[in-house]
Amino acid sequence: MAEKMHKTPSSGASSSNVNVEKDLNSSENSKLLRTTSVETKATTDSKIIEKSFGVRKSEILVKQYDTWTLKGIYFFAIFIAMFVQTMEGTATNVFVGYATNSYKQHSLMTTVGIIKRVIAAASLPAYARLSDIFGRLELFCISLVFRIVGLVIMSQAHDIQRYSGGMVLYSIGSSGGRFLWQINLSDASSLKYRLLAIAILNLPAIINTWASGEIVDSLLERHDWQFGVALWAFTFPLVCIPYLGCSLHMRLKARKTEEWKALCAEEKASAVTLNQKLARYQQELDNGSNKLWVYTKMGFASIFYWTREAALKVDFIGCIIIILMLGLLLVPLTLAGGVRTKWHQASTIVPLVIGFCLIPCFVIWEMKLATNPLIPFPLLRDRGIWAALAMGVLYTFVSNMPNAYAYPVLYVGMNASRVVATRTPLLLHFVCALTLPVIGFVLAKVRRTKPFILFGVMVWYIAMGLFVHFRGDNDGIRGKYFRDGVAVGMCLLGFGQGFFNRLVVVSAQACTNHEYMASVTAMFNAIYQIGGSFGRCVSGAIWTQTMYPTIKKQMEKLGQDSALAEAAYDAPYDFMEDHAWGSTPRVALVLAYAEVQKKLCIVGLCLCVPLLCFGLFLRDHYLSDAQSLEDAEDEENGHQKGEKKGTKMVFTNDNDPIFKMLRKGYQAVKFW
Repeated sequence: MAEKMHKTPSSGASSSNVNVEKDLNSSENSKLLRTTSVETKATTDSKIIEKSFGVRKSEILVKQYDTWTLKGIYFFAIFIAMFVQTMEGTATNVFVGYATNSYKQHSLMTTVGIIKRVIAAASLPAYARLSDIFGRLELFCISLVFRIVGLVIMSQAHDIQRYSGGMVLYSIGSSGGRFLWQINLSDASSLKYRLLAIAILNLPAIINTWASGEIVDSLLERHDWQFGVALWAFTFPLVCIPYLGCSLHMRLKARKTEEWKALCAEEKASAVTLNQKLARYQQELDNGSNKLWVYTKMGFASIFYWTREAALKVDFIGCIIIILMLGLLLVPLTLAGGVRTKWHQASTIVPLVIGFCLIPCFVIWEMKLATNPLIPFPLLRDRGIWAALAMGVLYTFVSNMPNAYAYPVLYVGMNASRVVATRTPLLLHFVCALTLPVIGFVLAKVRRTKPFILFGVMVWYIAMGLFVHFRGDNDGIRGKYFRDGVAVGMCLLGFGQGFFNRLVVVSAQACTNHEYMASVTAMFNAIYQIGGSFGRCVSGAIWTQTMYPTIKKQMEKLGQDSALAEAAYDAPYDFMEDHAWGSTPRVALVLAYAEVQKKLCIVGLCLCVPLLCFGLFLRDHYLSDAQSLEDAEDEENGHQKGEKKGTKMVFTNDNDPIFKMLRKGYQAVKFW
């Protein structure tokens, strides 16, 4: 059952106990008693809430794998599945360019990417809530179905509309599966080793960086992009078998424990309305009614009840508003440019106006009307949460500025082979994957996150400066020189990312309890996707608004027919086959790419400033040996995992020396 917060009067007592008893009348041998005891408390920094059934179940499940051997097998199963998912993601990202090129709409690469990220962002809060109702394993199986169907549709699409439709389903499945793995790893690890556990999701990049280029090149040489997409529809489910097996084994072991049986009985008793209906149907069955008809009614009653519970606990209206709001705001910005600008057309203006109008509608809905809002606003009042979310937006915003068009820039604009063009952007993930385990071991000793995060942001300043030069000053002749510079920039970007990407999530998780860990992680991952959408939107808008006129200008400047600009803009991969590296039309195209890329990288460099500012506002909790700071307090008070009890919502006792120093400096300046 999803979490339920109980508000207390602002002037109320420190604590109160409420006991509610409901007698259910059914057949003569069925009587259920439901007792709910809730402890509420209002404090200056947090609220006391009751643990949900899903969180308590996950705690019991994790206890079944209590040895290093079992945990190692479980983590390795996730690693194997993540390895293939990373390979799949790399391949499908490359194939987007070939798909849009085959539709003669290559400039829509970022539009497809925005659609993917917007859908992913809206689906993650729903995954967090539903996993608390139905369980992590059940939701993973649902995400697997979405992924397979999406890949099949994408592979068979013959236009951009069908391809985008498949991308929507694929995005729901892939983002949900990755998110649930992150929750599994967080459930099974202490704060002290949380970064090491989550780093498992990044480790496949160590291998995939070097293998994916050859795989993509081989698929394109022997087949086409459509086969390359369809391939993963049956490959990925196969590699998930070890993970599914471990999850089922964990479930079977838990079902034998008394804790699990008691918790299931309590959960069943909490479904008051369903129990009343089932008791009535059981009475009909005892009276000799048709068994098939009665069992059918029981099944439909259960499905209807749990569907209704899911609809009530998951703010589907909020999810729809997010999709509409972000889609209407971001997509038109990437569609309005090109060979013929469309800013004056109603098809561009109307969606933007509606999108802006939906912003206050979403805020009002979430704060005033939603029964279970997507965003737990009490959490957002804490600087440890809102600063982490702001960094999540800016992190992907900045990284997408140089990366959104990395493949075509390297392949077309720097004369890289398909293998090198695929591999070079992945150096970021390769270096990050190497850095994370090292930082994880050091963090287990230091147990403070903030210094690492601030250092990582500083490294990004250097990386973005390198991009401004090596991607913005290309001359169309020295391809290898500029490719090497981009590779160094990617390595530095990955090195800095290893210091703060996952650490920001750990910092935010340390600010709350196990009950809200999934919600906080979902919010961060959703914001992460939204930031990526902003990055792709801005890069796509700059690209589509400036690329065609820039190509045309360079063609005219070098004495070439300006009519070539349209062919170079719409289908650059076909254009480069007709115009070899060093030819005048190709040089004009390369110079245009460099001019636009410099603008993109300067925007990314400027955005590093607010990224550093928000990093200073993060909390710096001491990472304990428990799953959360809540569990650390429970160990002192003698509570057991899986127990039904009240728990704090926000932890503010971080004793952050960096923030204290900044506050003292601010007070000194204010005094003078």
